[in-house]
Amino acid sequence: MKIDAFRLKSLQIAFSVAIGALALNSAAQQPAAHSMQGGGQMSNVDAHAATIHRLYEECLNQGRTDLLPELVTANVVNHTGSNEQRGLAAFEQGMQQVRAMYPDRHFTVDDVLANGDKGAARWTMVATNTVPILGVAPTGRQLTNHGVVFYRFEGVKIAEVWIQVDQLGVLRQIGVQIPGLPAKAGAER
Repeated sequence: MKIDAFRLKSLQIAFSVAIGALALNSAAQQPAAHSMQGGGQMSNVDAHAATIHRLYEECLNQGRTDLLPELVTANVVNHTGSNEQRGLAAFEQGMQQVRAMYPDRHFTVDDVLANGDKGAARWTMVATNTVPILGVAPTGRQLTNHGVVFYRFEGVKIAEVWIQVDQLGVLRQIGVQIPGLPAKAGAER
């Protein structure tokens, strides 16, 4: 299947918004990996890493959007490509869109780095393509997507997010022929 430049750009925006919200709301919490400093309290760096992990594991993987006010500021800004979403309600709506798009999704946080009021995560999401993506019928195939997200914190809460995901990789996995790229082996339906 071929896709024109307009539909590709529309897909990039929609996918960025959906995955951006998803990425902000889930993380495999690994408390043992966070060192404690002075009197048993976590440093800001450790607290930021823990917040990122909780976002993916508890919010995205487990669907615990009720925890968002603990992890994200009320006026959070989510930058996804050329789009920008503001506020906790918009952030939660983006997460819900990702959950609807990939009901069986599972995020694995591959790396987390934190420094000062900034943090970054590299993740892998595995999900089944069960709904149309930009007009492309669901394939029933398992998809693997990778993303990198940068965070800015206010205190211990996420205040701003920038996300980059492998949109072309997902399109190729569902059988879309990208102009200028060779067809992916096994992508035919």
